[in-house]
Amino acid sequence: MSRRSLSVIPLCLCLLVAANPAQTQTKANQLIDQMIDALGGQTFLDVKDIHTTGRFFAFTRGQLSGSDIFSDYIKFPDMERVEFGPTTRRTTQINRGKEGWKIVAKKGTEPQSAGEIEEFLKGVKTSMDYVLRFTLEERQTTVQTLPSEMIDFKRVDIVELRDPDKNRIRFYVDRDTHLPVKMQVRRTDESKIHEEQYSNWHKFEGVMTPLYVSRLTDNVKTMEIHLETADYNSGLSDNLFAPPASK
Repeated sequence: MSRRSLSVIPLCLCLLVAANPAQTQTKANQLIDQMIDALGGQTFLDVKDIHTTGRFFAFTRGQLSGSDIFSDYIKFPDMERVEFGPTTRRTTQINRGKEGWKIVAKKGTEPQSAGEIEEFLKGVKTSMDYVLRFTLEERQTTVQTLPSEMIDFKRVDIVELRDPDKNRIRFYVDRDTHLPVKMQVRRTDESKIHEEQYSNWHKFEGVMTPLYVSRLTDNVKTMEIHLETADYNSGLSDNLFAPPASK
């Protein structure tokens, strides 16, 4: 059995688990393994940090409301630095676990609110990168398959996870490429459905990367991300995720 194999709790076959646990696990585990292999296999799993650049488009009530360039630095498990805009008017958001700061050009540094930090941590722990590299390895995570669907004339298989916090996470996986078409998240403390849609996949340093990501909340678009570059395991320093020293 793959090291990514998990305990599976089917919706309608709970009584059969004890009788034939291997059979009930096989399908879900196979779909997960195929998806991770398509993303780069062990090379994907071994990623420690990511640096991407590109342009984002913000939407308000489904309508385009803003756009800018960005540079995003991630170091697992819970550090991120995002720089928005050119140097002359750059805004930087830094998160390091339970700490967070905002740096605005010509205004200085201020701490993030407790709510902003909490939202960051919730977002990290339900992101595709975190779920596939960390959540799947947690003993309390369960996984099951759901009936397949057609999306954009393609058959997709659906795998649903419940993480230790009981967040519901669904991956919609292209049956031909085994790459995720989209991911949906319903957090335990929310009724909203957060969705990411992925396309225009390219390989960078052995890792498949979607150059187009669309984010929606309850089927209303909130953001589009268009990546231009992606670097993996470049050895990002922890100092990148700390606020600038006070003058």
